[in-house]
Amino acid sequence: MMDTFVQILISGIALGFLYALVSLSFVVLLKATGHFNLLPGSFVLLGAYALFQFHKNFGIEFWISLLLAILVVTALGLAIQYVIFQRIERTADQHAAGLAILLVSIGLLSLSQATAVSSWGAEVLLLGDPWGLSTLRLGAINIPVRDIWVIILSVVVLLVFWLVIQHTRVGVGMRALASDSQAAYVQGISPRKVAPVAWLMSAAAAVIAGVLMATEAGGGLRPTLDVVAFTALPALILGGIRSLPGCVAGGLVLGVLQQLANGYAPAALGQQFATVLPWIIMIVVLLVRPSGLFATREFRRA
Repeated sequence: MMDTFVQILISGIALGFLYALVSLSFVVLLKATGHFNLLPGSFVLLGAYALFQFHKNFGIEFWISLLLAILVVTALGLAIQYVIFQRIERTADQHAAGLAILLVSIGLLSLSQATAVSSWGAEVLLLGDPWGLSTLRLGAINIPVRDIWVIILSVVVLLVFWLVIQHTRVGVGMRALASDSQAAYVQGISPRKVAPVAWLMSAAAAVIAGVLMATEAGGGLRPTLDVVAFTALPALILGGIRSLPGCVAGGLVLGVLQQLANGYAPAALGQQFATVLPWIIMIVVLLVRPSGLFATREFRRA
């Protein structure tokens, strides 16, 4: 029925925006630092638990707790950047540094999972989000209020990111470093000035995505939240690993396709087909167009 299709489509758009937020968290750090790392997965997990700590355990209002969680995760990211990543960059050549940073981020990801379990336990927790299981009924269509807020908050974050990257000096520096880091250095653009804003943007996108994934309608807060977040990696590959607009397009395409598969895929494909579909698409894209379907010219020059 058309009502069911529209409901699935809206759910897919909301899921796609979550993928887009996580993908943006990866891309912003890649553009600013020149190295790919998996810390945004930790940001998704620890940001959601930080909000739980502030909101449920300390009794701080939900939206203020969200801001505090973003600041805490940003501070953590900057500490890792200055204490670990910059030391690696100073002592290793470019290729070795990139691999070392990726491996260190994998270790930090495992550490964040262990920290979450030891600090808050392995059981599913409720954030006490303001939406709960509320739905908005439009005729025969039931839309979770949480999905509406996913779309609203994602659009706001995307708009802020676009304004920062396109219309601020930090954004110009970030784009210059991503395009040609050596030329940017010659022009006096310092990664040290760009890094704090980049880590703040990455943390904000990841924490907001993590909190929205961990809402009651999203299944609650659990230590495997970062694993769920990594489903956004196929969106990153689909859109182009250095393309911010590509992240959004890739996330939306994958979110809609995954939800449509969830609702309409034949039973013969198996119950987990919708879960593995993003990874199937990622493999196909890597074989056909490794730069991504929505790769920008900036990425192709790099």
